[in-house]
Amino acid sequence: MKPWPEYITERLSLYDELKRESDALLAKKAADSKPITVELPDGRKMEGKAWITTPYELASAISQGLADNSVISRVNGELWDLDRPLEQDCSLELLRFDNEDAQAVYWHSSAHILGEAMERFYGGCLCYGPPIENGFYYDMFLDGQKGVSCSEFGDLETLCKSVVKEKQPFERLEISKETLLKMFKYNKFKCRILNEKVTTPTTTVYRCGPLIDLCRGPHVRHTGKIKAMKLYKDQELFFFHDLSPGSCFFMPRGAYIYNTLTEFIRDEYWRRGFQEVASPNIYNSKLWETSGHWQHYSENMFSFPVEDDIFALKPMNCPGHCLMFSHRPRSWRELPLRLADFGVLHRNELSGTLTGLTRVRRFQQDDAHIFCTMDQIESEMKGCLDFLRCVYDVFGFSFQLYLSTRPEKYLGDIAVWNQAEKQLENSLNEFGEPWKLNPGDGAFYGPKIDIKIKDAIGRYHQCATIQLDFQLPIRFNLTFVGKDGDDKARPVIIHRAILGSVERMIAILTENYAGKWPLWISPRQVMLVPVNPSCEDYAKRVCKQFTEAGFMADADLDSSCLLNKKIRNAQLAQYNFILGEKILLLYLLCLFVLAVVGEKEKMTNCVNVRTRDNKVHGELSVAEVLARLTLLKQSRCRNAEEEF
Repeated sequence: MKPWPEYITERLSLYDELKRESDALLAKKAADSKPITVELPDGRKMEGKAWITTPYELASAISQGLADNSVISRVNGELWDLDRPLEQDCSLELLRFDNEDAQAVYWHSSAHILGEAMERFYGGCLCYGPPIENGFYYDMFLDGQKGVSCSEFGDLETLCKSVVKEKQPFERLEISKETLLKMFKYNKFKCRILNEKVTTPTTTVYRCGPLIDLCRGPHVRHTGKIKAMKLYKDQELFFFHDLSPGSCFFMPRGAYIYNTLTEFIRDEYWRRGFQEVASPNIYNSKLWETSGHWQHYSENMFSFPVEDDIFALKPMNCPGHCLMFSHRPRSWRELPLRLADFGVLHRNELSGTLTGLTRVRRFQQDDAHIFCTMDQIESEMKGCLDFLRCVYDVFGFSFQLYLSTRPEKYLGDIAVWNQAEKQLENSLNEFGEPWKLNPGDGAFYGPKIDIKIKDAIGRYHQCATIQLDFQLPIRFNLTFVGKDGDDKARPVIIHRAILGSVERMIAILTENYAGKWPLWISPRQVMLVPVNPSCEDYAKRVCKQFTEAGFMADADLDSSCLLNKKIRNAQLAQYNFILGEKILLLYLLCLFVLAVVGEKEKMTNCVNVRTRDNKVHGELSVAEVLARLTLLKQSRCRNAEEEF
């Protein structure tokens, strides 16, 4: 086991001193204790002593089973630790795991176990670790340290198990804000919470083992109440390497997801009048001087000398698309001109800001630029919003819309801004989804519509963007011949992305689906399992049929495994959550359909089909299964196993 970080030892020393003072004060109150009456939900009344009697003791007096199965209590409507002494006459409820509040407490306590293990294993600074709907998470800041490797999760899981086994009590302590700033001086995130969020003279911390964290609580009695936690975090989708920081290596199955996403958008492009282009990755710095990026963004660009000039990798596509627009004279008849580009982009992000797939240096976007007239803005915006809804409906995302208007330091004619903002507002109103106004939050070159989606753990991400730009057309002197013959008419540019960064979208989808990928995007769609070695050739032939039809198919030809073991292995490899009594098993391997192949199936050219949720469909012909799955894949439905 690694030695504890020094801050843990210092924090414990201060905590122990404060705990002795708190215990002495409690003992003094207990010495002057008075009888209290506690009323239960059924109207029964029990007697107790102020500052001595706890909810757990009262539950034990009723029945030990009730005490052992209670997660938390509610005292006078307030959630209350089971081992926290009652202070006065009160009402008391004992909540089991089937209560939503009890579940939140259970997961909150689970987060503290994870937080303790992370502190001891990585030594970084814990940030936030709340319960969320059906789970929990913990953020940690690793200053100047290497990223987290999937190979370490097994060790982290072992450490979590040891914390559970130790049955560490959760202790509550109320401490002054001034003292807490001293206790957490090593952690700028906790100090920020104290300075910005805590408005009272004191607040509470909770301790389990060596972990002490700012927390309102309450918690379960001890860590042993969290029965088990098992994590399998390797999907064989992608990895990062120190030799190319911030640039992801997508393995075959990860590349399948990547390409499927881009093909999804590409299909929509054909239906929506977008023309896909391919533009260079490297440009002379003169291009970036024209666009204005060199003056304001050059430190975030990878640049290098070439002969007597400076060149740079492109961090965005728009300047290159401006060159495409100006390549020849344009007519109003060509507008709107919708250019789409999946070009590779590079941004020189600081190493400390790199965070997995959500913040990288090398990425691709479903990037497009619409060159249109002022009068076409509203209709183009409607098309962009419809495109957005179409894509996000497939993923099952809910989203928030914001209209960001003219900032204080804007460029251009105010009348143009007013006209554009009115058209954006009309587009949003007609779209029919709720939206909010962000006054003054637009870019200096144009108003925009911001779109945020919520991921599986409650965080919001901005992926899609719809941005008006009046300035790039001016900087590049873009013109077209108008209806009236004016050959100096100026287009407006709409910057538009739906997925945004494909890398970031994959990160969000990975968490959102929790490994349970829908059929159309799943990197492991079909598994063939022969009953015995004599059926292996048939299984391989069927597997080849599915592969040739465009499916990610595999055959389990491990003759050392019995059939039931193969089926079990396949079911465990479905990125499914397996929920047992007070146990959460997270399996991050993927499978969609399990086809069991035996002698009978071999003779009739059939397969027995199970879904990843162990629903048995029985014997069907290979042709029928292939036809059904093909339709389901093409439909991009989210619950193909239910609609099979």
